[in-house]
Amino acid sequence: MTCGGGSSATETRPDVATVDALYDIIAGSGSRSLAVIGLVKNAGKTTVVNALMANCRHLFGLTSLGLDGERVDHLTGLAKPRIAPPAGTLVATTRGSLERSRYVMEVLEELPFHTPLGRVIIGRAGSDGQVEVSGPTTLAELRVTIERLRVHGAEQVLVDGAINRIGSASPRVSDGVVVATGGMVGDTLGDVLETTAATLDMLLLPAVSDETRAQLAPYLAQGARALSFDRRGEVTPLELSTVVGEGVTVAREVERLGTRTLYIGGALTQEFVEDFTRVLPPRRELRVIVRDATVLVLPATSVQRFRKRGIALEVLRPLRVLAVAANPFRMPQPYHPEVFFEAIAGAVGDRVPVFDVVNGRASLPGEARQSDVVSLDGKRVTQ
Repeated sequence: MTCGGGSSATETRPDVATVDALYDIIAGSGSRSLAVIGLVKNAGKTTVVNALMANCRHLFGLTSLGLDGERVDHLTGLAKPRIAPPAGTLVATTRGSLERSRYVMEVLEELPFHTPLGRVIIGRAGSDGQVEVSGPTTLAELRVTIERLRVHGAEQVLVDGAINRIGSASPRVSDGVVVATGGMVGDTLGDVLETTAATLDMLLLPAVSDETRAQLAPYLAQGARALSFDRRGEVTPLELSTVVGEGVTVAREVERLGTRTLYIGGALTQEFVEDFTRVLPPRRELRVIVRDATVLVLPATSVQRFRKRGIALEVLRPLRVLAVAANPFRMPQPYHPEVFFEAIAGAVGDRVPVFDVVNGRASLPGEARQSDVVSLDGKRVTQ
């Protein structure tokens, strides 16, 4: 048991035993900085963050990549859940967010990072209230912010993020990821399941072999943006400062050079993928390597279609997705919690554990799945 005994400061109280089971996985992974990302607004990301902080007796640090959201959701008109850090929590936010929240905390350090909401500051949370968390705007600054939170004593840093700022999940700043999905992800349950599964496929892209990584190393050290490897292993750098907007050019170069492996050093955008696949001949044998899944700046379903063309997609650094959190909320009527959870657990399969921290349900992969219902500390949990 790593958690227990606390209570959430949000309107919806989490199931303590399920939060405990989730945190057992997080603690067992050795993760020191955890990105909690939501696939859409109202996916339950903030509920997960609040549940971990309120129920786990650890000194948490908390920050964000930029600003996520507003007080009232523009789509639903409902008040959005706010971050309610327990007393003592180390919070990195901006002066503007602190003032807008009218939140009182002991300021420990001001960081030299400018944002539209002022400088980023680190403070110790008071006993009551809710705070708007906004952080630095670049990954380099976020990495430093996480390091400073640790210096001030944070045992676990939670990075509040969203799928449209997936950079918070980058292995350069976070060594673990929890993905929050919910009923608002799609218009129908089928849409929700398709998007959730496709996103998980994208985040769990396989890593290149050690041999390939060693082969790329000297070129990456020189800052190569795009590289072509033919069937004999000969390397040709593509003379491009960026591949953004160059899908047609890169596809033609792939054909001209007889490329079998293509390394792309920057972002992979929707426009690039559409142009690239339109020009590339069907059933073309090709492997594409990117830095990590956070450089894929396009819908997960588009990544799925890219791979269905027979193009193998690999990453230099894989993400560590530790769990999926399911939230049945949608407008105007939430899904039935059990029906929604079982559907999400079925779509995820044995890839990672799935939790509903409010309704007390957990689906654990592999050997742990031995019965339909188990009990965690007397709580009913569907498995």
